[in-house]
Amino acid sequence: MNTLLQITVDDDGRTQLYSDYASLEDALSLQITIRQKAEAYHGPHPDLAEDLILWRRAKARELNVPAYFILHQKVLYAIADLQPLTREDLLLVPGIGERMCEKYGDELLAITNL
Repeated sequence: MNTLLQITVDDDGRTQLYSDYASLEDALSLQITIRQKAEAYHGPHPDLAEDLILWRRAKARELNVPAYFILHQKVLYAIADLQPLTREDLLLVPGIGERMCEKYGDELLAITNL
């Protein structure tokens, strides 16, 4: 990703450019959380939904991409609802195809099989 983050530091208009969120966090000694307003989960497995959201947040940070690049919130909620136990079950979740299953399937199944 070739996006630079421009942060205005004070009223004098001084700015600093950062190449990614991690370098900005390091420079400012803080944690940046970007949240989009999402529909609340009202399904039968709220703890699982929260675990999936936390996994996605950590994965997005690791890859330095927005969380929705990993999986959309609705897909996480569908996973929580269906609680897939196998790769075949995971492929039945709307929004999970072969590519996503190959990329994140083992990690998702580790969470759903707890």
